[in-house]
Amino acid sequence: MSASPWTSLQNISRRRGRLGVYAPWPLVGVALLLVLMIILTPILVSNGKPAPGFLTQAEVVVDRTTTNATFHFYVWALGETIRYDVINIGLAMSFNWTGTSSISWGRLNWTHWENGSDVLSVIVTTLANPIALNISAHYTSPSGSTWYVGVLAFYVAAASRSGAETLYSATATSGVAVPSPQSVSNDTLPVAILLSDVGAGGGP
Repeated sequence: MSASPWTSLQNISRRRGRLGVYAPWPLVGVALLLVLMIILTPILVSNGKPAPGFLTQAEVVVDRTTTNATFHFYVWALGETIRYDVINIGLAMSFNWTGTSSISWGRLNWTHWENGSDVLSVIVTTLANPIALNISAHYTSPSGSTWYVGVLAFYVAAASRSGAETLYSATATSGVAVPSPQSVSNDTLPVAILLSDVGAGGGP
């Protein structure tokens, strides 16, 4: 004679109950979350400097307003307290580009440099339009080192009668993604662009 559905449910409940004594499900869930956090979080060393990874990832933040013709560029890390050994930003100006054509990257003349050592960030402001940036940031810790780099160009086209100014962006660096075109407004700017992690031997 087959067991009733109620008896089968009781047997399943008893088996789960015996398993739950050794592995309570809430604790299993917490343990799995901790394992994921350990895997996805950069290894921390004794002095508190993380290994190169997500927290040390460098970005350039581009900002400009419709009431001010000045470009503002901020180079820093996603982690707010990451200090770089060096941040170099080269500026190329007075080249012919209106945002929609290709750029002869090899012909750009880097006439001005902003450099910082043992700094959290380097900030550049300029009225040049178009403007190209040659960025490199080096980070090192006892767990390793890496370079974050990017060669980018920006141009703001004057506003038409029916719209706002338009920001055009371009890059010569593999692994760097730029949004282009986009309007210049408080809703679209500032915009953050991640630089490329090229490893310990990939710097300038």
